Amino acid sequence: MKRIPLLCPLLAAVLFTPLCQAEAPAPGREGPLAGLGEYLAGYGIQPHVQFWSLSMKNLDTGPREHSVGNSGDLFVGADFDLDALAGLTGAAVHFEETFFILDTATGQPTSRNWQGAAGSYFAGAPIHNDITSNQLSLLTYQQTWLDGQLDMSLGRTNARRYFYIYNCETVVTCNDPIIDSSTGILPPPYGSWGGYLKYQPVPGFYVHGGAFESNPMDYLKERKGLDFSTDDASGTSLLLGIGSKDDGAYSARYELNGYYNTSKQYDPLTGTSEHGTGGAFFKFQQGFWRADGGQRTAPQALLAFGSLSLAADDKQPFSHFAEIGLSYLAPFDRAQDKLNLKASYLRLNDHQLRFQQRARIANGGDPRLGERNVYAIEANGHFALTRHLALEPSVQYLINPDNFYNPEARELSGNGFVVGLQVMYDVGAALGL
Repeated sequence: MKRIPLLCPLLAAVLFTPLCQAEAPAPGREGPLAGLGEYLAGYGIQPHVQFWSLSMKNLDTGPREHSVGNSGDLFVGADFDLDALAGLTGAAVHFEETFFILDTATGQPTSRNWQGAAGSYFAGAPIHNDITSNQLSLLTYQQTWLDGQLDMSLGRTNARRYFYIYNCETVVTCNDPIIDSSTGILPPPYGSWGGYLKYQPVPGFYVHGGAFESNPMDYLKERKGLDFSTDDASGTSLLLGIGSKDDGAYSARYELNGYYNTSKQYDPLTGTSEHGTGGAFFKFQQGFWRADGGQRTAPQALLAFGSLSLAADDKQPFSHFAEIGLSYLAPFDRAQDKLNLKASYLRLNDHQLRFQQRARIANGGDPRLGERNVYAIEANGHFALTRHLALEPSVQYLINPDNFYNPEARELSGNGFVVGLQVMYDVGAALGL
């Protein structure tokens, strides 16, 4: 290959346009930019472009029945192998910009939008409230040592990229109310300053930890992730955990993490505040059946997964969350498809429940206290329509739903159904990048 200045492949990775002459694509690449993709790969540059769009409909629950919402994200980024580019062994740079498109009923305050229309956490949480046009969601330097046993990342990032928070086999509705409301971590793709370190002393076992800036003002002031100061930071999210991972025929992953959020915590009922709150979350996934008896000659398999998350003080909206589910891989002889069935339980703290009651009464609504115990039963799936296009439908039935996102709603929300559909298209792979 003829050597040229590094500026050309770097620009090509960022702009995704054929600025440089590309060689013939590798056999595994397809698409109009396959030649460019292979050329960049030779320099250790792997661009990616992903489009995700989630549509939700509230059938018969929440403050505003029959409401709809949609959030669309276009993720544009690249991974730069600095060993190939500059001879720095074990080093890499990761970049991603997220563009918010096709949004409907997202934004602040939540009461006026999809989350307020759905009311409850389970129904409202899948659609995030994107309030600007784009966001720098990732810009990190990664360094590994000891043949990958020790791994460090520093920069603008999100803790959810490193800790086993999403244990579901689908993206749609895979949320954790304790993590969302108490750790101080914004939902992805919002990034802030952070550092992460992972050590794997023996294969299959690891310890890890991280410190991440908690800065919701970066989101609320619509800075698009470009203000690198920490002037408005509310505190720091500290996480520490242990985990195990087995990629064998009966794959398994277990992870236990503790967190401490140094930000000031406000009691919604009394208005009092104090610094700091803590808790823990445990996630697992365990394979227990394969159609081939573990020989890996057929893709059909059954996995069990579950969660248990706890918050330590009554200033938090939720005290604990539990979930158990079952995943069936490769149904209908379709290797890329998955089916999931899960049941979730959420317990509201007493102060949150009485805060919602007070807000309802002040708005001339129902004076009853409501239920502390919230349940959800859900079926969802992942269906690959083509090599690059997949759909993830979901159906939730909510029992005793709270009004976390709309506490001033005049009526208690009744049991009912919420449906969703996530569309996922790997634009970069389709182009050959």
